[in-house]
Amino acid sequence: MEIREYNQQDEAQVKNIFAQYWTDPEFLEELLKNLNSTDCNFYIADKEGEIVGVVGIRKAPNFLSVEADTKNPSELYVVASKIKNKGIGSLLVKKMIEVAKNLGFTEMLGYSPETHNNSWPFYENLGFTQGGIIKDPDDGYPGMLWKKVI
Repeated sequence: MEIREYNQQDEAQVKNIFAQYWTDPEFLEELLKNLNSTDCNFYIADKEGEIVGVVGIRKAPNFLSVEADTKNPSELYVVASKIKNKGIGSLLVKKMIEVAKNLGFTEMLGYSPETHNNSWPFYENLGFTQGGIIKDPDDGYPGMLWKKVI
């Protein structure tokens, strides 16, 4: 399996992976817009020409950066894999931690809504710590803040 930078030819397969996890049309539209934005960095897991996972980071938005322990936090914006529990997401996040460090970020923050609390052990296994329950400013959903100094 190769972990590589996302390119526009990957869009259709990545869109299908997003659709496995998110149904909110506004969020899906935001994800697709950000795939080709210079404000986000996306990497994909490519297994013999099939995209099996995607991860993205960006500069932490205000609702997360106010919770940061360091001065230049990034946001683990999205991580999704076609097949769960095969280590794909972990490989992708580890790669993005390297990328974030190289970009000068000092911390990685993530928000995971309570509706996705089955993914919380994933963050713990990667060394993220719980920063408490916060609310998403767009929809008010409560979720866990995840933190990792990098």
